Amino acid sequence: MAKPAKYYQYLDHTADLGIDVWADDLPGLFAHIGEAIFETQIIGKLTARKKKSIALKGESLEDLFVDWCRELLYNFSVDKYIPCKYRIRIADLSLEAHLLGDRYDPERHRVRMEIKNPTYHKLEIEEKEGLIRARIIFDV
Repeated sequence: MAKPAKYYQYLDHTADLGIDVWADDLPGLFAHIGEAIFETQIIGKLTARKKKSIALKGESLEDLFVDWCRELLYNFSVDKYIPCKYRIRIADLSLEAHLLGDRYDPERHRVRMEIKNPTYHKLEIEEKEGLIRARIIFDV
């Protein structure tokens, strides 16, 4: 099977936002869901000028994935931080991320859709045909 050109797609889901995301490896999967969240949520040019580090530990891969999404949304909500470059390491259900990003500026950015929270509803992470795929539903 040929690799798809885009690394995420929206799912048809009533009143919420569903996203399927895929990558060659776990760090790529976690980076791609971050990209999908902010490409969906924000309109405007981003510059990679502000650094941020995040460290998380999960009880399961699914918990780590949901916690990662929560952390990204929390950092946007509280600090107005929008990551645009991701360097991620995952080992033994621990994540270490070094991000470069921008701060939301209403003169340069606009919120297209407010994403509130990731859910466990229909959450899936699986390896299939050489790719790791995740499906997640967000409250909007």
